Amino acid sequence: MAWRPSVLLVSLLVWGSIAQKRIRKPECSDTEAQRVESEAVMLRSWDDLYGSYKRYTHCDDGAIAEGYSEAVARILVDHWNTLSRLADITRKDTDFRRFVLKHIDETLNLEDVKNIRANAEKRCPSALRDLCRDIRKQSE
Repeated sequence: MAWRPSVLLVSLLVWGSIAQKRIRKPECSDTEAQRVESEAVMLRSWDDLYGSYKRYTHCDDGAIAEGYSEAVARILVDHWNTLSRLADITRKDTDFRRFVLKHIDETLNLEDVKNIRANAEKRCPSALRDLCRDIRKQSE
């Protein structure tokens, strides 16, 4: 039995639609958005930020993204001595590394950006030079 072009076309369209649904990020519900928006600015450790990232990365936009940026800044400025924990997490999850670097952005207070850059240049543990280099570059 030969395949008719219309049957093949319909099959491809259906398969493509299913594949596209699997690739799309889930929508951020109003409840999730409210929860993460109030949570994001309060995160003060890499583990807490990573947990929030794993739960709500699909909500990373607008005010929520600004909250994540503030959390990244607070941890890098106020808790620089925990940088090795960030390195541990990002060795296993490179997407989280990109997430953290992306949130060193133009929404941050200029003083925080200067402090982040200074930490990366002057207070970097020798084993974390690559991470510090990336942080420094992003802060420029």
